[in-house]
Amino acid sequence: MARAGQGSIRGLVLDTSGQPLAGAMVSALGSTVAFVLTGRDGRFLFGALPAGGYAVRVHLDGFAPSVRRMVEVRPEAGPAIMSVALKSLSATAQTRDGRAILAAGMLPLDGVRAVSDSGAPPDAADDHDHGETAWRLRHLKRGVLKGVDTDIITADPEPTPESTSGSLFGRAFGSSARAAASLFTDFPLTGQVNFLTTSAFGAPFALDAPTSLMSSSIALLSLGSTAGPVGDWAVSAAMTPGQVGSWFINGTLTARRSSSHHYIGGLAYSAQRVNATDLFALSAISGGSRSVGRIYGFDEWTVSKHLAVGYGLSYMWQDYVATDGLVSPRVSMTVSPVKGLRLRALAARNSFAPGSEEFVNVMGSAPDGIWLPAQRSFSPWSERDGLHAQTTDHVEFGVERDIAAYVVGVRTFYQNVNDQAGAIFAAPSREHPAASLGHYYLSSLGDFDARGWGVKVSRPLFGLVRGSVDYSVTTAQWFSGPGGAGSAWFGGADRAESTRVHDVTTSVETAIAQTSTHVYVLYKLNSGFARQSPDTQEPGFAARFDIQVNQALPFMDFTSADWEVLVAVCNLFRDAVGERSIYDELLVIRPPKRVLGGVRVRF
Repeated sequence: MARAGQGSIRGLVLDTSGQPLAGAMVSALGSTVAFVLTGRDGRFLFGALPAGGYAVRVHLDGFAPSVRRMVEVRPEAGPAIMSVALKSLSATAQTRDGRAILAAGMLPLDGVRAVSDSGAPPDAADDHDHGETAWRLRHLKRGVLKGVDTDIITADPEPTPESTSGSLFGRAFGSSARAAASLFTDFPLTGQVNFLTTSAFGAPFALDAPTSLMSSSIALLSLGSTAGPVGDWAVSAAMTPGQVGSWFINGTLTARRSSSHHYIGGLAYSAQRVNATDLFALSAISGGSRSVGRIYGFDEWTVSKHLAVGYGLSYMWQDYVATDGLVSPRVSMTVSPVKGLRLRALAARNSFAPGSEEFVNVMGSAPDGIWLPAQRSFSPWSERDGLHAQTTDHVEFGVERDIAAYVVGVRTFYQNVNDQAGAIFAAPSREHPAASLGHYYLSSLGDFDARGWGVKVSRPLFGLVRGSVDYSVTTAQWFSGPGGAGSAWFGGADRAESTRVHDVTTSVETAIAQTSTHVYVLYKLNSGFARQSPDTQEPGFAARFDIQVNQALPFMDFTSADWEVLVAVCNLFRDAVGERSIYDELLVIRPPKRVLGGVRVRF
């Protein structure tokens, strides 16, 4: 279903004489990061790219890197087509004083114009300023924050009298600036820098309870590049200060998209420490700090055009639950007997400690979008009961069919869950003084089996808007609960009898090219949400939502980086990824609405 909302980029890489260049590294940076190599004919292809804008750049040894070009991927419009001409660094020309001129940047196919050291044609009079400042401005290499046009830039391989004279500060500045610029122009490095602010608001059961949470700032840095024939690597790190200070680091290695083995592996680690001045949170968190780590590796092996097999596992550890490391294996198979028809089978186990999702992505094979450091603290509702690792065994069979512009999927699934966790956002009390919008309590509620089926329909609605509707019906049978010290919050009735849960999840996504705006909206309706107000005792009907808006800033085009503003509002407590327990989102009482906003810079 996801492939129906994806597009591709096709292109050709040539030199300035029109000859194809093989082995050039092409990078595309957008909602995802991808790298490919050009073939013998100089052609390349990015397949299965999510819709949106991508910054494309080309690198090849012996040639000047190209400038970044923005390409819009529209699934319904077919592949985006582009061509790039690289200039050889060995191509030289002679100026009037005999110094070499090196090519740099990206050329249109109709050629370039040459300039001398002063920026004038070679036959112009030599009337420019010969001072140290003017010389350094003329000879600085172009960096990531400087635009690149079609001029040929003069470079001096040997120091000149002007460069060896003058102040020590001037010489040091020139050397550092050229080294920093070379890091971004000579190496196929991509990434992003985010400066974000997040807060929350709500009203957990008491009129005198705080209705908003003080905002906190987040700084995130992500870098990625090619690892040669092995694949592509990416590293991201983020941190946030405040009453609950935390940080995380995540590194991944992925295979080339053209490979028959599309593997991904990585390591994630995150830690959280409560400020010593927050006495309530310190009393609820033993030791005042927590940490979680995860190592994972998954591979999707395309055996043939009719068969694909996926397999892998993750290993997670934490320092606040008395258990050994948690192992989560996953196996899947997809059979495509005819074009447009896919048969899927999946078996997976997800084992994780309650609350670990605040630290790392415990469900997916890699982080989706922006993975934020832990923003909230948590503790067990009952110190006597403590926290227990939750294990979800999930088996699923499904069929997908492409019908005109529609993608229709039907599935049936079975789940066995041990130590299902519930989350409580309550008002502060004598027994639970740390309760707030920034601190919640967790309780293990018991075990259950669930069987169900679902139908999902996805299609382009109009223009660039794509929508989907997913309806499922699940019958759950509880074995031991809900139990635990906090079970009274999750329905007072005896759940010995089976419970039927209806769920409707809709999503709408669009990319408006005219205004460089990307909008994503998810809305979830379910009949089995736990008690959400003081005057109700039984599970009932409720809704959750997630809204994200990315707005590009085209007026920031004086740099070669891409700037955009990100705004998100949601009260969805857990991300809808992976093979989750059906009750993971339902057994969350009064989650606050979270607001996230800031600036993202991609380069």
